[in-house]
Amino acid sequence: MFNNLSIRIKIILGQIPLIAIVAVFIYSYYPQQQEDATIAAIGSKIKSIGNMLSIGVGIGMGETDFVAVSEALEWAHADSAVVYVSVVSMNNQKITSFGATAKMQAAESRISVSDKMIEIDEIIYYRTTIIYQGLPFGSLVIGYSLRQMYASIRALKRTTLYFCMALFVSGVILSVIISNMITGNIRRLDDTIRAISNGAENIQVKVATNDEIGKLAHAFNNMLHRLEKSRTELILHSEQLKKQNEELDQFTYVVSHDLKAPLRAIFKLSEWIEQDLGDSIPVEIKKNMQILRGRVFRLEGLINGLLEYSKIGRISVPTERLDVQTLLRETVDLLNPPMHIKINIQKGMPVFKTKKYLLQQVFINLISNAIKYNDKEEGTIAIMVSEMNNYYRFVVEDNGMGINKAYHDKVFEIFQTLQPRDKVEGTGVGLAIIKKSVEDMGGVISIESEETKGAKFIFTWPKAA
Repeated sequence: MFNNLSIRIKIILGQIPLIAIVAVFIYSYYPQQQEDATIAAIGSKIKSIGNMLSIGVGIGMGETDFVAVSEALEWAHADSAVVYVSVVSMNNQKITSFGATAKMQAAESRISVSDKMIEIDEIIYYRTTIIYQGLPFGSLVIGYSLRQMYASIRALKRTTLYFCMALFVSGVILSVIISNMITGNIRRLDDTIRAISNGAENIQVKVATNDEIGKLAHAFNNMLHRLEKSRTELILHSEQLKKQNEELDQFTYVVSHDLKAPLRAIFKLSEWIEQDLGDSIPVEIKKNMQILRGRVFRLEGLINGLLEYSKIGRISVPTERLDVQTLLRETVDLLNPPMHIKINIQKGMPVFKTKKYLLQQVFINLISNAIKYNDKEEGTIAIMVSEMNNYYRFVVEDNGMGINKAYHDKVFEIFQTLQPRDKVEGTGVGLAIIKKSVEDMGGVISIESEETKGAKFIFTWPKAA
């Protein structure tokens, strides 16, 4: 849940506990520290008062001058906090006192040890021994009121509480202000990105500061400017490409119809000439007519290959669920290989969504080449597959005439054939179509082969189109 909050809220929520901790610490520590310090100071003061009174009282009791004792106690009235004084002889006979109440007398009885202080009902009681000329004459008990001190402490606590509340509120407000200053550019940047994702154009981030985030916003604006410029250029190029594709489609139509029609006419004309000449046709002319028709077939095949090559990457090919095992069986049936060539298809071929037309063209060309260029009495073709991360790795391997290593790259170039066309009929477009189809899908193709030792074509195909 915390991860889904905005940076501004995270900064505020991160600072509030710290401010609260500081405020609570001040409220709990400062008044208590003042209270402890005041009590310690009062304790020293009570001892000083007790020592001074015990001296005066001791002189009066030593000289048996009880009037002097009373006069000595009058000095204690100078401090309004001294609310109780009691003088007791060695035989526990009370000599004199002032401010005596039943509670105070009961508290006095609880102090049995000299130089000891106890606090009862916000009054500190202190007992000290009265000594004159080295002899004890009794004890003196002083009651010192802490009510004024506690009233001051309570006032200090209220003041500290108000201060801590003001500190907390001002800290929260300052936290909000600081968070707004820090995240202002970020929020403006976020708003701009959202606007762009919703289709807004020609929009810029409004930069309010020149800090790191402000510099980031400036950089983002520069990037938007470059993207807008690139988008404009891309639209222009797209329009040019669209025009070129339309021209290419028109050219394709001309090639498909206007060039094939004369070829078919030449083919039929050669047949008619042979029929007209009948049995009187010379052997040499008949051979030349067959060569002519072979050239017509080759030129038509070259035209078809060029048309297929021009379509790759230019036309939209639908994605559909494909069972490769079924596709390969249908391809083999379509090619109808000779009886002496056996084709083995590995079991467990994948079933996945892809562009069936392109993969079918690859297999048709690879298998037909493996059949066409197999010079063995018993030819074999093996089709295998394996998985590698996000791709399938297909292998088409044959035991045919093989390809010299020097020509491994050349075979994928358009119009390139390694055998004379009069010996093995071919257009030199098939492997170029394969390479372009595989690379258009994001895969790669390679060849492993040696002359007379067969060939192995390996290509990768993405699992997800």
